[in-house]
Amino acid sequence: MHLALAEEILHKDDLSPTVRRLLIQQRGPFLLGNTAPDVQTTSGQARHETHFYFLPRTTDRPAHETLFAAHPGLARAGSLPPAQAAFIVGYIAHLLLDELWLDDIFLPYFVSTEREWDTRRERLFLHNVLRTWMDCRDQQRLNGRMDVALRHVQPQGWLPFVADQHLEAWRDWLVEQLRPGHVVRTAEVFAQRMGVPVDEVKAVLGSPRQMDERIFCHIPRDVLQTFHDVGYERSLGLLDWYIGGAATP
Repeated sequence: MHLALAEEILHKDDLSPTVRRLLIQQRGPFLLGNTAPDVQTTSGQARHETHFYFLPRTTDRPAHETLFAAHPGLARAGSLPPAQAAFIVGYIAHLLLDELWLDDIFLPYFVSTEREWDTRRERLFLHNVLRTWMDCRDQQRLNGRMDVALRHVQPQGWLPFVADQHLEAWRDWLVEQLRPGHVVRTAEVFAQRMGVPVDEVKAVLGSPRQMDERIFCHIPRDVLQTFHDVGYERSLGLLDWYIGGAATP
């Protein structure tokens, strides 16, 4: 999802010319940054150490503000090498989209007591099925050459809280899945986290009837489209603010 939205932003003309020029020149670091908060998969860190907020939320402060408060050296794009600046703006764009998903999708449709449409365990399971479905859908939107853009990205101390070796391992893990003919391993990752057989996830994914009856009857597809549209617009604002010096993110 993060990569598909990043590519969409790069292929449209909605960014300011200066910002778009930098991100196209530094496409690989920007794309890697858009996935990098999930480096915990390879680094073994706790989620809050890379996402800069706890679950459940303990503050309304945007995650990128918490990140920059903890690491002020990252807060000014103009003081960073271009590749690192592109990586960091991708990183905070990921944080923004995750927070938007949390507030507009996960909490109201899968956690809220006003929509207790099944057991909590079942709702959490189906939430991860939905995320896997979106990953599979978004992989089809990518042009099959994403692995080329990512393969040669070389972090150089870009994150003071994640070692380069972990970012490199994360990069390589992504590249392997994004090669033409390969599939993302989201189903396996979520199945392992939930302690369920991966075939249970794939059984729902492979059945349009189950997807409709167990998920889309509770969260309409137009809600997901709204999430995408809002995420796109807010991401543009954040990118222009961080790289281009716009007044507000």
